[in-house]
Amino acid sequence: MFTKIIILIALLPMSLSLMATEVVGKIQSISVQAKVIQLINPKSKAVTVIKFNDQTKLESAESFEELTVNTKIKATVDSDMYANYIKRILVKLPEQQIIGTEQLAEMIEAGEKVFIGDARPVEQYNIGHLPNAVATPANELADHITWLPEDKNTLLVFYCGGVTCPLSPQALKIAQKNGYSNVKAYVEGFPAWKEEVYPAYVNPTWLAKNIDINHVIIDVRAKPSSHIKGAVHLPTEQLVAMHQKWNKQKLPTKKRTIFALRDRKAPITIVADSGQNEEAIEAYEILTFWNFKNVAILKGGMSDWYKQKRPIANTPIGTELHYVKKLVKGAIDETEFVAAVKFNDATIIDVRFTEEFAREHIKNAINIPLETLDKNLAMIPKTGLVIVHCGAGARASIAYTALISKGYKNIKFLNDSFEEIANENGIILV
Repeated sequence: MFTKIIILIALLPMSLSLMATEVVGKIQSISVQAKVIQLINPKSKAVTVIKFNDQTKLESAESFEELTVNTKIKATVDSDMYANYIKRILVKLPEQQIIGTEQLAEMIEAGEKVFIGDARPVEQYNIGHLPNAVATPANELADHITWLPEDKNTLLVFYCGGVTCPLSPQALKIAQKNGYSNVKAYVEGFPAWKEEVYPAYVNPTWLAKNIDINHVIIDVRAKPSSHIKGAVHLPTEQLVAMHQKWNKQKLPTKKRTIFALRDRKAPITIVADSGQNEEAIEAYEILTFWNFKNVAILKGGMSDWYKQKRPIANTPIGTELHYVKKLVKGAIDETEFVAAVKFNDATIIDVRFTEEFAREHIKNAINIPLETLDKNLAMIPKTGLVIVHCGAGARASIAYTALISKGYKNIKFLNDSFEEIANENGIILV
């Protein structure tokens, strides 16, 4: 009897380990506060929501703050989707095939001969890329080798979305298979480039096709006589003055903005006389420092725009921004959200922490903190419009995905700052 008990205890850890499930994917959204991660599997496109806690073992990262959007991870989770282990999957290449941020920046500044290939999907390349970079998406490169230089001794440098992104190594291997002998990967990639506040660019061809309310064009020249249609005027000199003033006031960067623009991910194109103009570079550095994520400079500036005979406006340039955030799947329009709240036409689920909810919330809203959502599904109706919100949209996005996976078809989420929308639209918070 005693022997049987010992055997049973010895087998118990094995049984528990067999219950664990491995999930792999790229982070779509993460809330370190709520300890929740939304993953998408690059191959199957399946979306999974996992949770972690203070006991979760983290590998290849010093803290959960390093697990940002597009980071590739592997995790083992239990039946409640709690991760006992999370590993950041880092790119592995021989040291001689890797080039660093500083070295690449120096080469570009010195005008050295180097072909820079952006291995990310084209839509990511379009809204911001390294100077002189060419779109060479890794999933298409093998069929389009002519994108690369004819001289196979040319130094090729491929980059993508950071230390966990496999696309630059993939592009490197394709080039090598096709006879290119001098190929490197800029493994730190675009996130590191932006973190060091080195300039990023957009091509005029792309901008000409995206002059609309979903894109921001800022003309930073002092006195533009003509301009790109839809551009707003904000001289670099004015931006510098704002920056200096707020530095003295020690205003947090997250509160610094332009034209009351809330969307930190808005695609912003800076326009000056040329792409290398000091006005353009300085404006870019300030807005990037203020944590706008998708700031870029128009390659060639207005000089090339004129030479290419692209459309211009000779009317006085505007000083008011008319920007509308492009809705992602499941997101609710601001106007629709405001109407639903004012006329009590929807169930409002607030997935912030209890203490956040207690400070200020929408009247009649139901507080279900994100980390407790799966235990409180009975509180969420499956009929009638249900709107999920948090502070700025990240947790609400995860909640939306989780509820959709549970069979809800009546869910929308607010992908914006609910407090600012409330203040601007007269929604009373209690």
